[in-house]
Amino acid sequence: MPAISAGCLVARDGLQGIEVLLVHPRRATFQRPLFGIPKGLVEEGESLETAAMRETYEETGLRVRIRGALGSVRQKSGKTVHAFWATVAPESQSAVDAHGRCQTPDAENDVCRFYSIEQARGLMIPAQREFLDRLAALTRGGTAA
Repeated sequence: MPAISAGCLVARDGLQGIEVLLVHPRRATFQRPLFGIPKGLVEEGESLETAAMRETYEETGLRVRIRGALGSVRQKSGKTVHAFWATVAPESQSAVDAHGRCQTPDAENDVCRFYSIEQARGLMIPAQREFLDRLAALTRGGTAA
């Protein structure tokens, strides 16, 4: 049975529009797009939303506020990923530096930072790029907040 993951597409208002938080798995190549949203397996009895917030915190050190559902995608591996649009909670704002990097990435990831939508599209796992389109539809080209 394929794995089921949940995570957050964390968005914020940047200088040139909406920026999204991506992570890069430690020991993964930088030769092809392997960045993705912070996510992980849903534990037994856990809701998708709770799993998404927990995994985002574990991988980034950021507390987030869920703003809406972005649905799910099936990755090439067969894993189903459920995503939620989220923003950084006020109590975690100081955990992101001036360059958009998380100050407490976990042992799973070697990169944790915000990217413009255009940059993110080029870095992301192809299946997860759909979440960017869904975010754009929800925000209608407006703001992340």
